[in-house]
Amino acid sequence: MTRIAVQALLLMGVYLLVLTSAKPADAAMGLALGLVLALALRPRLPAGRSATPSLAGLIALVPVLALTAVDMVRGSWGTVRFCLWGTGEPGFVEVPRGDRSRYAVALWGVLTGEAPDEVPVDVDEERDVLIVHLVDASDPDAVRERHRRAYERAQRRVVG
Repeated sequence: MTRIAVQALLLMGVYLLVLTSAKPADAAMGLALGLVLALALRPRLPAGRSATPSLAGLIALVPVLALTAVDMVRGSWGTVRFCLWGTGEPGFVEVPRGDRSRYAVALWGVLTGEAPDEVPVDVDEERDVLIVHLVDASDPDAVRERHRRAYERAQRRVVG
């Protein structure tokens, strides 16, 4: 119950920041909305499962975050080159989905979207491919290999 109260207070704070208000009526409305959201979004796990990630899961997340940071730096540089000098060939690349679960595909989409030169566009379940738009899609095989390596090296350990 303490967790829900803390979440409700945090959501109320966000609500008040968005409104740029500190009026008591606004605070009351924010608290009411925060409580509704905190209760509605609380995890509903089967008996015996915990919402707290294991230590092994947190450790497995470190390489994922490191590789994502590297991709963000590399993508930022690629975007700068494209904007200033017009280098690159924008386009779509289809990355084979392979044995990724739906959770792995969701993680792929979030991590891929962090780099400014790549945008996840679609998951084509009929053809079993993930579609991404890049600022420089001149070497689609290298893009596919980079995504495959990122999944095999780090993402698989996080989502399985």
